[in-house]
Amino acid sequence: MPRNANGYCHNKSDLPEKICVVCKRPFSWRRKWKDCWESVRYCSDKCRKDRNAANLATSQHAPP
Repeated sequence: MPRNANGYCHNKSDLPEKICVVCKRPFSWRRKWKDCWESVRYCSDKCRKDRNAANLATSQHAPP
């Protein structure tokens, strides 16, 4: 089994996942998010930039 630079073996399936609030797709933990994983809401910069468009679309379909 392949080992990473620290000598640990792991599978990507063992990593935690979240659902992106914009595109509704699952995304996995990344090393760059190790200190802020609890606050990560978007899977990519594109979704982060498109968050206002998604909020506008859902507010237009909301009942008055």
